[in-house]
Amino acid sequence: MVTNTLGNPTPWTIMCDDSCPVVRFLARLVKNCDKRRVFTVIGRNDQDPQTQQLTGELDSSPWSLLLVDDESERWHGPDAIPYILKNLPSGRIAVVAYTLPGTMWITRQLYFLVSRNRKRLAHINLPPSSNPPGGGSVHEAA
Repeated sequence: MVTNTLGNPTPWTIMCDDSCPVVRFLARLVKNCDKRRVFTVIGRNDQDPQTQQLTGELDSSPWSLLLVDDESERWHGPDAIPYILKNLPSGRIAVVAYTLPGTMWITRQLYFLVSRNRKRLAHINLPPSSNPPGGGSVHEAA
């Protein structure tokens, strides 16, 4: 994990297509599990300039997730998942699964299925508890 000069974890930015209920649910799950607050989760409904830039980048990607670190290095879709998991409690255990042969291939196929159908999935209504407050944005003011 990248740390700053004080030894604190540096923030990561997760940009996701929060118009898809599956992606929105998973983004909220990450936010709820992120006890050390190393992630800033933003969705396409957020209006700040950084979001607008990242939205354009996300739109040009076949994936529904973009992870950016403090040095502007980027990971898209399933390539971002190990970096997210290793920064969550007990996530390092899950990262071990990525060392098993075929795991990344399966993850890519499942992830691509959701990403490819995210516009269709946007019309699915999940239970209200999975919808973030504020009209669909996964970003909450600190």
